[in-house]
Amino acid sequence: MALYAFQRRVYELLREGRSVILQAPTGAGKTCAALYPFLRAWEYGDEFPRKCIYSVPLRVLASQFWDEYEGRTRNFGFTRPMDVTIQTGARPEDPRLEGNLIFTTIDQTLSNFLNIPYALGLSQGNLNAGAVLSSYLVFDELHLFDPETTLPTMLHLLRLLRGIVPFVVMTATLSADMVRALARDLDAEPLVLSPEEVAAIPSQHKTRRVHTVEAELTAEAVLEKHTRRSIAICNTVDRAQALFEALCQLAGDEVEVRLLHSRFLPSDRQAHEEWLRREFGKDKSAYTAESAILVATQVVEVGLDITSQVLHTELAPAASVVQRAGRCARYEGEEGDVWVYRLPVDDKRHPRYAPYLGIQKEICEKTWDALADRSGEVFDFHAELAVVNAAHGEADQEILERLRANRFYIADRIAATIEEQERGASRELIRRVDSRTVIVHPDPSSIENPWAYEGFGIFRGSLFGAYERLEALAEELDVDWVLMTADPLPEEESSRERTVWRWRPIVGKEDLVGALVVAVNPRLTSYSPEAGFRLGVSGDGEWQSPRRERKRRRQEFAPYRRETFQEHVARMLQVYERPFFDREAGRERLPPAEELAYAARRLEQKYGWPRGILDDLARWVIMVHDLGKLDVRWQKWAHRWQEEVSELRGEDLTVPGDYLVAHTDYDERNEDEKALNCGLRRMKPNHAAESAAAAMDWLLDRIGDLALARAALTAIVRHHSAGASGRHGSFRACAGAEATLRDLLEGADKICWEVEEGNLGRRLIRPRRAKELLAYLLLARVVRMADQRSLSSW
Repeated sequence: MALYAFQRRVYELLREGRSVILQAPTGAGKTCAALYPFLRAWEYGDEFPRKCIYSVPLRVLASQFWDEYEGRTRNFGFTRPMDVTIQTGARPEDPRLEGNLIFTTIDQTLSNFLNIPYALGLSQGNLNAGAVLSSYLVFDELHLFDPETTLPTMLHLLRLLRGIVPFVVMTATLSADMVRALARDLDAEPLVLSPEEVAAIPSQHKTRRVHTVEAELTAEAVLEKHTRRSIAICNTVDRAQALFEALCQLAGDEVEVRLLHSRFLPSDRQAHEEWLRREFGKDKSAYTAESAILVATQVVEVGLDITSQVLHTELAPAASVVQRAGRCARYEGEEGDVWVYRLPVDDKRHPRYAPYLGIQKEICEKTWDALADRSGEVFDFHAELAVVNAAHGEADQEILERLRANRFYIADRIAATIEEQERGASRELIRRVDSRTVIVHPDPSSIENPWAYEGFGIFRGSLFGAYERLEALAEELDVDWVLMTADPLPEEESSRERTVWRWRPIVGKEDLVGALVVAVNPRLTSYSPEAGFRLGVSGDGEWQSPRRERKRRRQEFAPYRRETFQEHVARMLQVYERPFFDREAGRERLPPAEELAYAARRLEQKYGWPRGILDDLARWVIMVHDLGKLDVRWQKWAHRWQEEVSELRGEDLTVPGDYLVAHTDYDERNEDEKALNCGLRRMKPNHAAESAAAAMDWLLDRIGDLALARAALTAIVRHHSAGASGRHGSFRACAGAEATLRDLLEGADKICWEVEEGNLGRRLIRPRRAKELLAYLLLARVVRMADQRSLSSW
């Protein structure tokens, strides 16, 4: 694969063990620069992680990259096939991060690191963190990460992993000060393309000019400058819809006008995006419309590989303007013009900056000044950087100061979240979502589950702004209700029943503050596949939100089959060491030992641990994690279960008295067996923390390092529940347990054959201690993956 100079430099830095902060123009080949080192190492067996997690801020970007690389890797002809997967809220296809090259969102990555995974229940909260910590990490479109929530958590993660796994952070539009400061903080190499490096890239051989216009964006202005392909971008959905309607009236039949924003049903938005990729894509022979205009909002800033001769945009922060400009004269040899317009004003002649509020208002004005100084000039990569530096430089300095000031608070908050698994922390540490889901329904009180309907995400401020308009329209149309919201009724913590929702009317703006979902009267809205959802306009009262299409079946687990303690340990060690073929997915999975290896070696070097100790420790944890099942009471329950299930199935499944059970025959899909399980649950003692208590002295003797001992004990305690506290019941080894363990373990005389109930809490890891946390999360990944896979290896 031929590489540009900057791509070769990224490869060389990573090969030397350095991480990179890369700033390059859109279309220059940043993705190739980031992925080439991983793809090469995969084929040639270079010293490099065997898993890559590629994180982006938007689902559409993850899908776009997966579409491209899932096919590419098959064509590369790798000796060893590469499993390319995607994991997003819309496409939860790899919830346990088992692929080799995984495209995902930053939200998914950070939730996994924080032990509050969006794709798994909290009991499995520690399953994926080890995958994140042992992978080559790529973070793309950094300028779109929320500086108050996403960015601080990502920086903490990367500081934690300095010197352990390589990473690349990429952007097209950050100020120079921000790039340098991040590189210093992360001990990474800043790499900003020089004019000569940009000139050497064929895709950058194009001409794009920028112009400022002292007027508002109008349909007349768009049509005046229109040739064959034009794009017009508004900052709000309402203004985009109004511009779209005006263009439809003025353009005539010879121009095809389309609208794209966030308030379309998924099927309609997909249809518009497919049309857009065809009519504004690189392959002009695929165009079917002689003349076309797209009206859009910020949704086209990233994730759509499109171009135009003319692009019009309302004023926005420089980073956004640059991203929008990238949809004009995008490809080699093209020429185009970007026109930037003043914002509309309110009744007091103040610009309507929304959704850019707070410090972003000032950034908008600085953007205008910087662009006005260059109006009519060529807008190449270094001109873009100059505008970004002028507009964002001061604000970026403030962000950096806040990051430095809050660094230790964020570290404490992250440690507490990992320990307590507080899902609510996601608003502070991942993304603060200030939107409300709005659905349309004539009778909300009849809805059992509001999330079963397609909704539209509308920012709270937009709802506040529309409230009085809705009230006035309701009075005019004599509508008896306007808005309603639903509250979940309190339920038992252990309840598995569906959440019950109680609907109530919204009688004032204050009711919108805490509302997560809002139902609006159909007579106060309209929807069409062409214009999308409109709030506060008189509708026909017929349209309502359709039910969501169910994309995932409830996970069903394969039936358990009885096995002895020795058999279970042997199977776990086998799947730990060897590739595992996932029959359900039809894919070969990386063995946990190989997944762990790179990060383990670097951890051992960093903390001065003996080489290979983490591999040894993984095997030891596997051997003793279920030791608590050798308790007299646990074996009594297991033998009783085999007797009862024999009667249910009408076959002899009983086991002899000296059979040391690790798993029983159980099929959760069988209602009778589920009922039996509930009936016998009380006589079944816990075993996870009991295993750790019985094995503690043996582990301490084998390991000799307190941090590693804490990590191992915590992985055992939490191998069924990531939030387990360390409290344990008593343990008394059954007949035959001692002989069995002496066959498995060297130095088994250190095992405690009788343990009183107690609490190991003070012996578990402290998440603020990096070496304890990292070792624990890697071990937890190993033991849980090996445990789950061993049950599917029959």
